[in-house]
Amino acid sequence: MKISLCMIVKNEEKYIKMCLENAMKLADEAVIVDTGSTDKTKEIIREFDSNIKIIDYKWENDFSKARNISIENASGDWILILDADEKLLCDAAKVREILKDAKVEGYKIPLYNIMDASMILYSAVYTKIFRNKKEYRYSGSIHEQINIPDIQKNDFILDDKICKIIHYGYLASVVKKRNKSDRNLKILKKQLKEKPNEPFVYYNIGVSYEVAGDYKKALQYFFKCNELAGKKDPTGITLYEIDMAKRMAEALVKIEEYDACIEMVDNLLSDECYKGFVDLEYIKGFCYYLKKDYKTAIKVFKECIDMGETKKFVSVFGMGSFKPKRMIAQCYVNLNEEVKAINAFMECVFDTNNFVYDGLNEFRKYLIINKRAEILNELNKLVGEKH
Repeated sequence: MKISLCMIVKNEEKYIKMCLENAMKLADEAVIVDTGSTDKTKEIIREFDSNIKIIDYKWENDFSKARNISIENASGDWILILDADEKLLCDAAKVREILKDAKVEGYKIPLYNIMDASMILYSAVYTKIFRNKKEYRYSGSIHEQINIPDIQKNDFILDDKICKIIHYGYLASVVKKRNKSDRNLKILKKQLKEKPNEPFVYYNIGVSYEVAGDYKKALQYFFKCNELAGKKDPTGITLYEIDMAKRMAEALVKIEEYDACIEMVDNLLSDECYKGFVDLEYIKGFCYYLKKDYKTAIKVFKECIDMGETKKFVSVFGMGSFKPKRMIAQCYVNLNEEVKAINAFMECVFDTNNFVYDGLNEFRKYLIINKRAEILNELNKLVGEKH
């Protein structure tokens, strides 16, 4: 059984070595389509002794075309899709064993998106490894989708103890440097002319405006997407619609429409499709916090803790554990309930999920302001000098 790594790259000198060093532990070959690198990307690729083929391709504003060229030149039984800023961590022998006995056409791989030093966004919505069949190809100029029947509706996800991907492309420094919003919007607006009734296009335009910080414009496209999606498939709900619901809630917060956001979240969470989506509950609590209704906010954040972490949805790690505990502490700070604030900060900092010590600096400042030197000294001993 042979596995082919298929990639599209352009000016990825920062990450390509990391990507290939890890991916080639699983893949037997790599087919890399370069769409016009002017840095050392291709030079770094050529340093590898592995079976790697570079194909130069003139960029045509179409990700599917480039993606499909890599697949068409792959000789493996299975295709592994990665971007250069993704680090594959896996037990190669166990993954091969799974693929060897597989009765399905593809698998999703858990993806951990590093947003910043204290935020990790979990998702398992993308089919990253699938059988190499000539009928399986990508479509869509941007945010391309593989055309394997019902692949987005299946739950065939590799166990993250066996295989997972760490994605660095959402780091603020990377997003700012790449400045993809303008490019994406140009491609998407062209796609909208070709498919004026396609809800997925409206969703992607909304996302682009959201990333660019134009939240009102984003909401216009999200609402239009929601309208069209309901007409297209009134019996079901897609993964991107679930993601869009969260983005709509976040956009409403950004434009300070807190009551509208709370109402929308309540309606969504009453729907079985969104049950357990702790991120929505957290956004609701944050709305009450911004409204200065701290007692209600505490109740909502406690509900987040009761709901716990989720891997059913695209979710920020910590939303069901230490992040609401941190907000509860802030609520008690604003309510001038010092003992309760200190206890909540302690629960946040030493939560078993909080390996980055989120909230620690705020806790220290609070102890200094309130002249709690004894507690501060004990805290510093517990967390150590590194933090």
